[in-house]
Amino acid sequence: MLNLNLTRNTIIFVVVALFILLFLRECNSNSNLKQQLVAANTTATTNYNNLLAAQDTIKVYKNTAGDLVAEKRSYTFDTENFEKQYSKLSNQYSTALSLNKNLSNVNSLLKSQLTLKDTIKVSGSIATINDTTDVFKINDFKDYGNGNNRTFNGNVKFSFIKNKFSVQNSEFDIQENIKLYADIQDNNGYKSLKMSTSYPGIKFDSIENINLINNKLNEKIQKKARWSIGFGVGYGASLINGQIIQFGPTIGVGLYWSPKFLQF
Repeated sequence: MLNLNLTRNTIIFVVVALFILLFLRECNSNSNLKQQLVAANTTATTNYNNLLAAQDTIKVYKNTAGDLVAEKRSYTFDTENFEKQYSKLSNQYSTALSLNKNLSNVNSLLKSQLTLKDTIKVSGSIATINDTTDVFKINDFKDYGNGNNRTFNGNVKFSFIKNKFSVQNSEFDIQENIKLYADIQDNNGYKSLKMSTSYPGIKFDSIENINLINNKLNEKIQKKARWSIGFGVGYGASLINGQIIQFGPTIGVGLYWSPKFLQF
């Protein structure tokens, strides 16, 4: 039979040690719950923002300078989840921009689809090549300001034989210089993409901005409660002969339990 001879001091020491261990365990559990709550709140906020972004439509208006402005709410995804959940869209960006498949070092993805409607009023001159063949030459240039312009050149070769007009060949060259401005703004906790141009006849069919974050890189180093064996030198309380608690310098080897909130 096991015979335990427990003194009053021994019992007090054991009770105090157990109380401290239980207290530290409870504090560690609360710390875990706080971290889980922060992570859950971040995920919920991101998902809600993406829901609103999916429901958002392009807002189109003119600024004070008379330029066309289009604005739409941005998406936010964790890089790893974006690759898994939206692999087709991720591959489209990777292929179009020659990006690496895991989108490392990529912070934002931007896309826009435009429709351009223009009208060219033809005027030109006719040059005669011979008695039956003429060339109609067209030259037109429009300057819309701020580096936006359009050049249109062309010629049409036609003939008149036996009282009948006939087009032999035609050639047209069109060059359009269109300047676009883009900005990603932070509006009350969410981001939005804004694009602008002063080129007339532009229509923004779609604009899209996807902000990518790497949660693994942004995470703080996760501390874990753990047991360890160590050598210690310090000042503290010692139980001598199971009866006397004495305070003073201590040297020893022990088994230690370290909760997360006490780690530095």
